[in-house]
Amino acid sequence: MKTILSCSNCFSGHSVSTSKLEGKKGKYRCKKCSSWNHFDYRIEFGSESSDSLVLFDLNFEEQIPDHKLQGQIFGRYTTDFVSEWSNEELVFLKDEEGTEDDIRISISGLPELFKLKNLLFDLTTESPSKSINIIINQNVNVSPIRLSITVESLNDHSVSGKLYLAIADEWNTLLHGNFTATHIYKIKFDEHGDSDKKIPEFVSNELAAKIYALSGNILALQENFFLLSQENKDELLTLVMYHWPENQSTISEVHFREENLQVVFQLSQKKLNETLIFLLSNQVVPNGKHWKLIHDVVCHAEGEPLFIPLLKHKFPEGYENHLGSSLESTNEDKTLDWLDSDDVYLLDSFVRTVGSLDYVIKDSIRNPLGFSLLQESFVRSRYKSCMRLLERGADPNQLDGNGETAIFKLCQDSTLRLQEKTSLMDELIRRGARVNLQSVNGMTPLHWCSVFGEPSMAKRLIRAGIDIHITDNSGSTALHEACKFGNSAVLALLLESGAKSNAKTLDEKTGRDLAFENLEIAELEDDEEKKNRCQRVLSLLDVYGG
Repeated sequence: MKTILSCSNCFSGHSVSTSKLEGKKGKYRCKKCSSWNHFDYRIEFGSESSDSLVLFDLNFEEQIPDHKLQGQIFGRYTTDFVSEWSNEELVFLKDEEGTEDDIRISISGLPELFKLKNLLFDLTTESPSKSINIIINQNVNVSPIRLSITVESLNDHSVSGKLYLAIADEWNTLLHGNFTATHIYKIKFDEHGDSDKKIPEFVSNELAAKIYALSGNILALQENFFLLSQENKDELLTLVMYHWPENQSTISEVHFREENLQVVFQLSQKKLNETLIFLLSNQVVPNGKHWKLIHDVVCHAEGEPLFIPLLKHKFPEGYENHLGSSLESTNEDKTLDWLDSDDVYLLDSFVRTVGSLDYVIKDSIRNPLGFSLLQESFVRSRYKSCMRLLERGADPNQLDGNGETAIFKLCQDSTLRLQEKTSLMDELIRRGARVNLQSVNGMTPLHWCSVFGEPSMAKRLIRAGIDIHITDNSGSTALHEACKFGNSAVLALLLESGAKSNAKTLDEKTGRDLAFENLEIAELEDDEEKKNRCQRVLSLLDVYGG
């Protein structure tokens, strides 16, 4: 068994027999850069960790290196950390964008960092600390550790110091070198606009105004407001409308991060309404972007928001142009032909007028099958309207006269682009659409995917748990439909998922029988494309014994 010793200076690896190192402590010179490196193998190695990189020294007693913070995490060397300090917690992030591969090490329970300035805080396995808590990507460390930390400078914006952290876990985790951490101030506001801490004095006037606006603290906002530029004032109105809670009883938690402040708000319509009235009363004139946000808020509201009368009074022309006409439905006969424009604003206005996302026209002539608003949007292939209704909470399982739901209409569609169809399918499934539902004729959405040759849609239905063996009123499964219509891509997916290739319909026909029948018709019609499709189906059935 080999162990790789990695130089802490140039990171070049040196392969050494594990048997020569176990139970020993010493140092070696790097062949590449000639630097001396220390190692300590006086701990027992399990079989899982004996061949991993080993750099740490649990008995480290030397000066912390002056180089930039670096180290080994999850068995690989890592550099370029983003560091933060807030409320006695040091955090080291590999990727500040917060991707799935983000590495995060948190050290909490440290003494206040200003107490560590020019002093070395030491922690070893022999002298543990009950307050120190080290978390690596959500996992609390329980392995032996060696921690040394000192702070060299500390101000309102940053903390600089040195760190040596060695953990005897299965990856032999190590961090060592200089760090500069952003000094993060965490503040919490309750639903009444009161905070647990004061905003630091160094915070800019613009940022303070944003925080007071979102918290609904009008008295504090006044002090900052009149020092703002018009652009900053407009930004406050955008901020308030963007974070408007869904209804009057909702208290939504919002996390706000700007500069080195991290603020948590408990937002309510009551407090934001106070801020909005203050802004509108102080000559902040809504622009086109503001009216769009206000329109969205009004259309999603259960009742008319309290600020609407003020808008009508102060900005009558803007209200009429941007809200007045669109909030009144002009579709008196409710034929839903306006859906063809795929205008989500008109859709929102209509929903607000009829008072239901699941509206159904009760008219046997204009709506003989009893399509809901959502089903009608799918039948007309209006992607934006379909997505808007689903996002707002329309019922995906509402039945029409054929016993079909919106997911049936989607699988029957031949107009939407594939990307739009798959996005809608994902949204329907996420919203709880019943994939195993059978219509009046016994068909499932998977039957229709087989008819129209949609493997991407069929794959999503199978992943969602649809029963591929369900038969319709004639005893046909989705496999029979794929064979009948020559859709080999869907057939291959069904066969790979365990569909029975020899299953028979009520009139004793297998998928092969249906494919042969269509092949004979194609030969009589001299349709080469149809013949090729049928032959591909038969070839697949040969492979799977059908």
